[in-house]
Amino acid sequence: MGWSRAVPVLLSIICVAAGVPDGPEVQVIDVLSLQDSKQSVAAVERLAGGLSTLSDAYVMSTLRLPAKLGGVLLGLYSKQDNRKFLELAVMGKINKVLVRYIRADGKLHTVNLQNANLANGRSHSIILRLGGLHRDNMLTELYVDCRLADSSQDLPPLVPLPREAEMVEIRHGQKAYARLQGAVESLKVALGGSVAKAGALTDCPFQGDSSTYNSVSGDVNSILGDHTKALIGQLIIFNQILGELRQDIREQVKEMALIRNSIMECQVCGFHEPRSRCSPNPCFRGVACMDSLQYPGYTCGPCPPGTTGNGTHCDDLDEV
Repeated sequence: MGWSRAVPVLLSIICVAAGVPDGPEVQVIDVLSLQDSKQSVAAVERLAGGLSTLSDAYVMSTLRLPAKLGGVLLGLYSKQDNRKFLELAVMGKINKVLVRYIRADGKLHTVNLQNANLANGRSHSIILRLGGLHRDNMLTELYVDCRLADSSQDLPPLVPLPREAEMVEIRHGQKAYARLQGAVESLKVALGGSVAKAGALTDCPFQGDSSTYNSVSGDVNSILGDHTKALIGQLIIFNQILGELRQDIREQVKEMALIRNSIMECQVCGFHEPRSRCSPNPCFRGVACMDSLQYPGYTCGPCPPGTTGNGTHCDDLDEV
């Protein structure tokens, strides 16, 4: 089996959402249904327990944003000092999803996930996977409309949520998105499970039966090893770097065009075409005027025949 078949198979196995083998029970928290502080505290307790015992967690949402707009979709914050235990934000203007969280050293860590074309006025489903929660290095994967958009590996782990659940506040962007003429149609957090099970909880178009899953997984296992998976990860990173370079080049082209136009129009350098001292002609009527570097900046030719003077003032010879 060649690469032309391997890559579609890989994408298919990622997005299969039904008929997966049975696994641990998935805990699902419907964030938009939290109505009061009691429900929020209970949700924080479930989150704290799941993040401390499970290896994977998923944030799933269906949302709609106008062009180039965005904002925070979901966040877990400290009520004491507003620290970001975990925050997920959509940056529509630059097609990114930002994941921010507190590291073990107390500093804020930011993960930039690219290729998130979400702000175009249409509804999209996203799945954010937080994997390897109990390993030395965590990973994140972003799925947009059930396609892997970007991933980031070797990340510092999350800091455990405080034991006092009432000290953690859950915020979401439903009202903020509505003010932007957008919408957060659904927002859920799944603790445990797999990407396929998370996709089954959203309006993911990639849903198949168990036979599809089994045949696809068999093909993947036969062609993909650790080296191939590592290569795919490197290709994703390389594509991300190319995208950033392309954006930088576009910005530099714009800057060069602005500088060129400014120089041509003399808006920046202050250069102006020097005004001729011979306009209007300061010499005697009919006498030629020439620009000069000497004071007063011009030189007059000789006086007309029958007159005498310095070219600026001429008198008739009969009157002299």
